[in-house]
Amino acid sequence: MDNDAARHELINALALVQEQFAELAAVEEARAALSATATRADGTVTVTVNADGVVTRTAVGESYLDDHELTDLGWHITAAAQEAARDVEWRVAELLAPLAQRREEMPSLSDIVDGAPDIRDLLSPAVPARHHDGEGEPDEYPTVRSVR
Repeated sequence: MDNDAARHELINALALVQEQFAELAAVEEARAALSATATRADGTVTVTVNADGVVTRTAVGESYLDDHELTDLGWHITAAAQEAARDVEWRVAELLAPLAQRREEMPSLSDIVDGAPDIRDLLSPAVPARHHDGEGEPDEYPTVRSVR
């Protein structure tokens, strides 16, 4: 491949990366606003979860005890929370699907520039970091440090 063609392909690849990052910011904003709600016990138990599946609101209607047993309340809350979490997980996956598709369609930078990393690797989700001692289970989130 001649230099002009390689430069053109590199510019196109970098434009795709720039679009991906812009879309990622918009998707993350939309994801942060997502929630799902599920009900049980004839609508007297309602649970809402955020995009991470964390319960943000639980409500039990005053009429719950009219038709349901107090001993079943925990089960109704749990079932509603699980349903809401599945729903929001599906919605998050649906929201992220176009980003994953675009990532798969991106060219390998190493095809354009010898020894360069694959653009798709640069756009992959972060791999959880290991504990500081290098042993045990990985931390949930990687450690990020800033040098000033």
